[in-house]
Amino acid sequence: MQNKFIRFLLFFLIFLVVFQLFSGKDKNNTAVNDDIVFVSKSAFVIGNEVTLTMENRSGQILRIANTCPANPLQVEFYVNGEWIKKEAVLEDPSVCGKEEFSNVLEPGDKVRIGFGAWNADLFSETGRYRVIYQTILDEKEKNYFHEIVIKEPGILRQGWNALLYRPIFNTLIFFVSKLPGHNLGWGIIFLTLIIKLILLGPNQKALKSQKVMRTVQPQLDALKEKYKNDPQRLAQETMAIWKKHKVSPMGSCLPMLIQFPVLIALFYVVKNGLAIVDPAILYAPLKNFDLASVNPIFLGIIDLTKINLIALPVIIGGLQFAQIRLSLGKTAKSNALSKQSNPAMPMMNSMMQYFMPVMIAVFTASLPAAVGFYWGISTLFGIGQQLVVNYAKD
Repeated sequence: MQNKFIRFLLFFLIFLVVFQLFSGKDKNNTAVNDDIVFVSKSAFVIGNEVTLTMENRSGQILRIANTCPANPLQVEFYVNGEWIKKEAVLEDPSVCGKEEFSNVLEPGDKVRIGFGAWNADLFSETGRYRVIYQTILDEKEKNYFHEIVIKEPGILRQGWNALLYRPIFNTLIFFVSKLPGHNLGWGIIFLTLIIKLILLGPNQKALKSQKVMRTVQPQLDALKEKYKNDPQRLAQETMAIWKKHKVSPMGSCLPMLIQFPVLIALFYVVKNGLAIVDPAILYAPLKNFDLASVNPIFLGIIDLTKINLIALPVIIGGLQFAQIRLSLGKTAKSNALSKQSNPAMPMMNSMMQYFMPVMIAVFTASLPAAVGFYWGISTLFGIGQQLVVNYAKD
């Protein structure tokens, strides 16, 4: 069980590292004026949503006009030494209700403004842009400018997009496009089943390896006691047992690691809604599919693009608890035999059984529901696999 716990921590750590890697590390760009303060990243990767925070320091009430279906605030692009105005108008006005932000700012208030569904049209090229807020203060018309840069993705991000994100995204959209109502939840279910079926062989082998490891654990604990003063001999004897039973303590890492790109890709697919995704990442057969038509509400209950703080985390935590209980198998006898040589084993099992589900639940509550939903479907499939392995004849 130590190995399983280590694998989970490794999984969690790598996910956070990769997440930070692709979240971008550009420094904030702050345009400070007497009356208005704009804060945003200084550069955005092309295809990512441009967002900024606007703070009212004027001492007067400010209003941001609701121009939907036209883009919020004015955007200009620097070309050949001059600023050219860019405009975008949504083809589907019903999206306007999903692109809301406070349009009245009291003195001291801040508001986050994202270009959402307008993003792909407004910021379609690399280069310099500026966002302009026009208002009247002290009976005078004033313009406030905030400049940003749209840049090409780095080599790592290009590889990520070409090899992982784009194929996963297109597979998901393919399923969604074929389903009645274009429901995102059912699309995720089909995507999960495809991935689990692809990994069926490696996962099954990993689960069988875990089962054998539970069987030989008392022998390994006995070796630790016998050769506690001879680390080299302990390593040799341990390797001999692994070789004899054809198991590896890290044998189930690969199937778990392969799930990283799926989780991260799903996060980026749903974090701001499918409507703002650049249609250019769609493959040719899907070019005509309207991403705004995707229905993110599953069974009329849960919005998969939003964070679900209670119901989904509790369900996912419960499923994770059930899977861990099954993966522990009949370890009571083994624990009793090895308790003297390895007193930490019962505590490790207890930590695995109770700490991990709580950790997964908290993890689920911090991300859009689609990520937890995928994890839950994957866990359900894993429970079925674990039952097959547990009740199979040795």
